[in-house]
Amino acid sequence: MTEAALAPLQRAQQLAGGAATAAVVGAILIALGAVADGASPALARLTAQEVTFDLPGILAALNALLIFWVLALPSFLLAGALLDLSKVLDAYGKAHFFTLKASSGIRKAAEGALWALGFKIVGSPTIYSWITQEGRGFIWHFEPFDLGLIAFAAFVAVLGRVLEAAARIKEENDEIV
Repeated sequence: MTEAALAPLQRAQQLAGGAATAAVVGAILIALGAVADGASPALARLTAQEVTFDLPGILAALNALLIFWVLALPSFLLAGALLDLSKVLDAYGKAHFFTLKASSGIRKAAEGALWALGFKIVGSPTIYSWITQEGRGFIWHFEPFDLGLIAFAAFVAVLGRVLEAAARIKEENDEIV
């Protein structure tokens, strides 16, 4: 490979390695933010009800814990998707560009982001309203920005599938040669 072609590749590897670290840090920050955001309503629910060692008190504590998990789950799913993406970026940092593992990792990360969005938009608000008995049926918290994120994640998932197909073709060609 010529030096002119090698320099951008080495720079891309450096960027991918740094981005892998940033993705892990981002996942940790998202998880910490989810804990902080989810703890507030759960604690409010606990202070509104007396927690004792009898059945109603234990149910109140379980209710608060369930509220926490329902509100925090979308962020935890997104943090997981970022961790999946960090593995791909780490592989790219090691010059493993056209591998099946890295390509499927992109798709998996995008699908994780789609699950996080789905739970943020429908799952979390609906289950929260059922737990707090504020409503029945399904509740949507959908904003135009969410539509853009859904489209972006879906297109990245498609890109991951295209890269998977390219990696399979590369593996077949490598076996022939």
